[in-house]
Amino acid sequence: MSNLEELLQLTIAQFINIDADRRSYTNHYGRLRDKLYSTLKQEQPLGKWLCGHKLGGSYADNLKVAKPDEFDLVIHLRFPENDRIVVSRDHRNAGNVILDMTHVLKALQNQHQHNTLANLRKIVTAQNLLLEDKLQDLIKGAVTRALNKMNNQIEVDGKVTPLDYRRCGPAHTIFIDEPNMKYSVDFVPAIRLNAKQSVVVREKLEYFRNSPYWSAIPKPLKPFKPNNVSFRASYSEAEYAMLKDNYKLKDVIRLMKKFRDSKQNISILKSYYIKTLLLWQIAARPKNYWKTKQLHEILIDMFRELENCLATSAKLLSFWDPKLNLFASFTENQRIDMLNCISAEIDLLTTAAINLTDATRQDITLSFTNRQERL
Repeated sequence: MSNLEELLQLTIAQFINIDADRRSYTNHYGRLRDKLYSTLKQEQPLGKWLCGHKLGGSYADNLKVAKPDEFDLVIHLRFPENDRIVVSRDHRNAGNVILDMTHVLKALQNQHQHNTLANLRKIVTAQNLLLEDKLQDLIKGAVTRALNKMNNQIEVDGKVTPLDYRRCGPAHTIFIDEPNMKYSVDFVPAIRLNAKQSVVVREKLEYFRNSPYWSAIPKPLKPFKPNNVSFRASYSEAEYAMLKDNYKLKDVIRLMKKFRDSKQNISILKSYYIKTLLLWQIAARPKNYWKTKQLHEILIDMFRELENCLATSAKLLSFWDPKLNLFASFTENQRIDMLNCISAEIDLLTTAAINLTDATRQDITLSFTNRQERL
């Protein structure tokens, strides 16, 4: 191996590319997705509020680094008169919003849509604020009934597979556990809102040019809070547009995620944290940076940016809400462990960029693989 750049490219090809496993999983998942969604459309009132679905998470962003056995399926919801929802920041929960349905209910009352009005009143407070837990209870009931209609199983290519349904945070998760097919699907409900309803600061509105929508996710608070009116704001479509066509950027994210997966002491570094770090860098750096710089140079730069976020205190602000520190829950010991791990990797990569010896090549391979992959 002549240089670090070639070694990183080889690492991506050998240990990160998931194309070999993609087809079998996506075929089975696609059949399950279509069958469950069409069955949910029959469940009212939820069926009338469903307005499509899309693949979410790392798979959608083409940032998956492990076997494609986890799918995030975003289920879009739009209420009647959805554009009349008044959105405000939740000042008690950074990154969250509150949805006021008052104008929606008044419009429906004027239109004499009594059934729709009655259904919506069951999931709002006396002040007409949408309730996360009541909405989730309604969705859970619809999913349970839909799966019962499917006999809690799915048939794909003549083979019947049992479906195991559980609630996991905001998601409604279905597990498939067969000898030759093991995966899970997180069905994530998302209230689809337009850019004009967003509460992001003015300078961030430019990132909605290619994606005029965002979502409010009914994510339960921790600890659980009944009658919760707080929804997590999600800008996944705008983020997807930001990540697109940035040359080596996605390979850098994949390598950072693979590094995370290979090191126990930074396992708390969630994929979204890495993505957020890169969103800030997309905004800060010229467009040609991701094209003209070599992959190893960008990777070292991004590790240094992460190192800076951990240097004196654990601080990585949400790209969309500067009051939300994504690293706020890290303990001091976790911060120090992560910092030491990142700093050591920067030293290793910097040394290898100058002189790639057999020893440093082996150390870098260890950085981006686990024991089973190296067998």
